[in-house]
Amino acid sequence: MRISPVNNRIFKQSFKANHKKENTIAILGSSKSNDHILPDIIKVSRIVPTIIARGMNIVTGCGTRGIMGQAHYTAADYSKKDSNGKPIQNLAIIKKPLWGDEDLDNCEVIDEATSENERITKFIENADSFLIFPGGPATMLEATSVISHNHYAENKKKVILVGREYFKSLDEQYLKIYEMGLLKVDPKELYVLVDSVEEIETELGLRLEHDTENDDIDSCEAQ
Repeated sequence: MRISPVNNRIFKQSFKANHKKENTIAILGSSKSNDHILPDIIKVSRIVPTIIARGMNIVTGCGTRGIMGQAHYTAADYSKKDSNGKPIQNLAIIKKPLWGDEDLDNCEVIDEATSENERITKFIENADSFLIFPGGPATMLEATSVISHNHYAENKKKVILVGREYFKSLDEQYLKIYEMGLLKVDPKELYVLVDSVEEIETELGLRLEHDTENDDIDSCEAQ
């Protein structure tokens, strides 16, 4: 398993945004690596190969650290390659000016933004589903922005919050404002909470019939 390394190169190239690709899953979360998020980094390293194998695309900010860094590198490793050997299922939305830790050599830049708020909008425009892992203030902003989009949009995104304990307070807040009549849609229609890779696969429709049969066998053996 490759854990995302630190890359301090500063890129100054200019990119032209490409058209949206179908079947794209945005993976968002901490851009820092520490012991607290290591279990989530491992989950990312397990779920991304399945997503890629099912012919879907991954989109991140192509940073090299933390959860998004792991998603970026794993997608680059498992993606189909073009004639030049560049991954075609590993997509990126970058912010200009660049932060400086982006790995632009191993992804396809499909859009760019001039601020983090604009980049969230670009993620919503380009992704069909969202996997949101634990992170800092920016991650909470991303999560609430996508949930807010779902509240008002006719065509809702699939939003999967990974970490019931981490997102517990956020979930309780949405339930509270729903009970107060300040939220018109049941939070269950806006997002789902999961913990395991298997739950992620189920929510994304990635589980094959034999996967479920294996779960039943494992469950029986455990008894």
